[in-house]
Amino acid sequence: MSSDKRKEERVKKEIKSEVVSDELISRSSTVDLSRGGIFISTPEPLKSGSEVTLTINSKDGVPIEVKGLVRWLREDEIAEGKSGMGIEFVDISNDDRKRIEDIIKQ
Repeated sequence: MSSDKRKEERVKKEIKSEVVSDELISRSSTVDLSRGGIFISTPEPLKSGSEVTLTINSKDGVPIEVKGLVRWLREDEIAEGKSGMGIEFVDISNDDRKRIEDIIKQ
């Protein structure tokens, strides 16, 4: 059994995104994505527990905007991946969740 705590399967996706909080505006790329959250590559991740507004660019040209909560950090570049932050979606409409599912399936 895996020790992974994620509720949803993550898939590797590189999608342009923007994270906005009281402390930061960061334009970056996603590393992976699931129905419940996203990992954003950034050299300056926010503190765990930070609330953010996340804008994910979609192929249809209409951005997906969701509220999120920083759940975990990777502060150093390591063999397993780039530095960044794992963000859980906390306020997402059914329509936007469906659009994210469509991105995952692509």
